[in-house]
Amino acid sequence: MNEANHIRPVKPGDWVTFRCQLCGACCRHVAHSIMLEPMDLYLLARFLRDRGETIEGTEDVLERYTHVDILDGRLPIFLLNTVGTEDTCVFLKDGRCSVYEVRPRTCRLYPFTVAPGDRGRDFLYYLCTERRHHLTGGKILVKDWMYQNFSKEARKFLKADYDALPVLGKNTKEQGEQEFRKILFQFLFYRYYNYDLDRPFLPQFLENTEKLKELIAAGPKGG
Repeated sequence: MNEANHIRPVKPGDWVTFRCQLCGACCRHVAHSIMLEPMDLYLLARFLRDRGETIEGTEDVLERYTHVDILDGRLPIFLLNTVGTEDTCVFLKDGRCSVYEVRPRTCRLYPFTVAPGDRGRDFLYYLCTERRHHLTGGKILVKDWMYQNFSKEARKFLKADYDALPVLGKNTKEQGEQEFRKILFQFLFYRYYNYDLDRPFLPQFLENTEKLKELIAAGPKGG
């Protein structure tokens, strides 16, 4: 079934029937479906390092917990690994999320998701309806859920990312596949790897994004 059949638009002022059942269902059968954004990777790397794992940077998270896929036929993305016959998220331990404090944005916003806004709005909001047993019990107000789970920093990051991705996608397609391959390593470096875990995330992301735009605009000779 098409993914669009499992979401419906909602507004910040809408009340939605929802209660987490603590069943772990949203962490199962998720193979190739949870994309890690740069902010997700940064927060996971800091959290895992502080918890005692040998983590020096986002590259360690990428190597241990993700695999690569291609978006729109060109842009490389990283998806969370899964384990077992139920394709369970690699971070689900004993039925609970072991990185709950820094769970990816996709997980943090559930049962909602967001998309680029229009007509002066930064974001559009949608309710995920594929697991209907969650849509019972208590009531939640969309804007309250977003206030609790969609931080100002996350909003600024995602708005900047939504603004940049169409430009990056358009420019990489105009370059052609062979030309883009010549700068692929640098693309990955600025998009996912070039983060100091002891510095704030957002300024680094904005700097990296500008460098990425310059890199793609210049092409292989500029790399």
